[in-house]
Amino acid sequence: MARRRRKKISDRRAILITLIFFFVSAVAGTWVLSEGLRDAQDVSWVRCEVVDAERQRGGRNSSVPWYVVLHTADCGSIVYQVGTRQNNVDGLVASFEPGPYEFKLGAVSQRRTKGETLLDHVAVAKDIRRLPGQVADE
Repeated sequence: MARRRRKKISDRRAILITLIFFFVSAVAGTWVLSEGLRDAQDVSWVRCEVVDAERQRGGRNSSVPWYVVLHTADCGSIVYQVGTRQNNVDGLVASFEPGPYEFKLGAVSQRRTKGETLLDHVAVAKDIRRLPGQVADE
């Protein structure tokens, strides 16, 4: 019985497919890696109701070894990294009380608080300020 020959993809088609793959990979990689630059745009204050705060330690090669994770009722989790060190992170966590706060968030972080991002990351606050508000009755 004779074997059937498989059709080979022409050299031009293979080169074209390879070039398209690398172009799409380069665009996607640039988009993912430019997240920090995109988050520095359209910075504005966003109001969120803080429920709880906890300290977190970054990974072994983390650029920020300690940070504060703020759990909110309406914005999801928000990370605060500015000026956090091992010796002051507990004091920062203790300073957060449940209530209304405003977070200075960039464009990407604002979308993250609304759940509109492709990747599952938390929002990163550039600054925080406590709003005068009523204490919730329990």
